[in-house]
Parts: sequence; structure tokens; C-alpha cells
Amino acid sequence: MQSKPTNKIKTPRISAVILARNEEHNIRYCLETVRWCDEIIVVDMESGDQTVEIAREYTDRIYSHPMVLAFDIGKKCAVEQATGEWILIVDADEMVPKTLSTALKAIAEKNEADIVEIPFRHYIMGACVRHSGWGYTPLPRFFRRGKITFTETIHGYMQRAADARVIGLAIKEENCIAHFNYTDSAHFVEKLNRYTNVEAQHLFDKGVKFSFYLLFKAVLCEFYRRFFKGKGYKGGVRGFSLCLMMAFYQALSYIKLWEKREFLNEPVSAVYERIRQAVLEGWRQ
Repeated sequence: MQSKPTNKIKTPRISAVILARNEEHNIRYCLETVRWCDEIIVVDMESGDQTVEIAREYTDRIYSHPMVLAFDIGKKCAVEQATGEWILIVDADEMVPKTLSTALKAIAEKNEADIVEIPFRHYIMGACVRHSGWGYTPLPRFFRRGKITFTETIHGYMQRAADARVIGLAIKEENCIAHFNYTDSAHFVEKLNRYTNVEAQHLFDKGVKFSFYLLFKAVLCEFYRRFFKGKGYKGGVRGFSLCLMMAFYQALSYIKLWEKREFLNEPVSAVYERIRQAVLEGWRQ
């Protein structure tokens, strides 16, 4: 008696892509939650800790990329290493719930879309933040190869194909990537310093001129958008602190823009050297 043919749908090959730098405290948790993928790609940006050694326990597909201020543009290199039909981008400080992996595999099997927008749960300063401009922030992190292309520009580094079918997962906890964003205010300020370097360069490249008007406008608009429109006030001290620090982010970006233009022709180091030489000259007379 002949057996009946099965109509089992074959799951397309899925690649998990992770970009990391000095993430020894996070990356193991991340990698444990992408083991269901057919391959894991880790691109390391000159880590000085045990990030690479930990990653080797999960994959031999580890690549090195020079450290760049605009961290996200390194994802172009990471995605290019993947061989799967579908690609899942996860940051080293993020985790994928089992329920989400099941949903993503089902979408890939049924050919329901080309790009999937995944919601997030952002943990900042010890708690999940739902306001202040964070919320669930769905992002296109799961997509069919070729339906998103990557550039090396600071802003807009992800470009969607015009014919891509896009769906968004329902905003509920089981569909959310868990993002362990900032541990505390010190961690926030550490990252803020790096990100404002990128932001100031972007403003400079656009030809923006520094002015007190632009600085105060950016600061006030940022705080208003996050604290009042974004209901940051519902987050108590945490919410107020985040809104205030993001307003400072804008202030620091414009201060760094001023520095770039002020010392364009003569760097601060050259100014100080000239002053030092003048002091020494006084001793020679």
C-alpha cells in the first residue's frame, strides 16, 4: 500500500545577524534566543572584552569590522555575510522570545510577507519604558533577502524595496523583542556621548550653522515631544530623567556642531600648542 504524499511546508533558511562591540555581559543571552535560526552571523567591532570568545561557543561565522561611530551602518557588512533566504537582525543587548520565533517561522513558511515589523519592549534604568518616545517602536527586523538594502549613510541606512509586502506584528508582549537598553544614567550618558558625535557630524555634513535659536528650539521641542506628547510624565522620576537627558542630547549635538565649525581651521590641540609655546617663549626672554 503506497503512502500518501505529504504536503508539509519546508521552512525557508533563516539567518540571525548580530552586530556587537564589548557586549560580554549581554551577548550570551542574545545568542541563546536565536539558536533556532539556521545560521548565526556575528560581526564584531573591535571588542576589547570576551564578546568574540563567547560568540564562538555558538557559531564559527564571526567577522571583524572596524569600529565606526555610526554603529548601525555596520549592519550592511553583517547582512552581506548571511546566506539565508530570510534574515533576522538582533542587537547584542536584545532577546527573542520563543513565541516570537514561532510567529516569524510561520510567516516565512506561509509566504505572507517580505518584511516584518517587530515591536519592542525597552528596558531602561531598571524597568520597561512605555512612554517618553520609546513605547513599542515596531522596526523592520525580519525580512526576505533583497527586500531591504543597506547603505553606509548615518541616517536612513535601511532602504525597503518598492514592491515589498510589509506586515506588522500585533503589539503584545509575546511578539516583542526584549531590548535591555540602558542600565542606568551613567550608561545612558556614555552612549549619549558617542551618538551625539554622530549627530553633530550629520548636522555638519548637511551644512547646518550653529545658532542659539536652533539649540534652544531643539532642546525645548525634544522635551515637549517626549514629556508631554509622549506622556513621559507617566514614568515618574525615570520618565522625567529620560526626557531631560534626551533634551540634553539635542543640546550636546549642537554644542559639538559649534565646536566643529569653531575649530575647523585650527584644532583645539593646535590652539593649545600655540599658547604653550607663547608661555615657554616668556621664559626664554
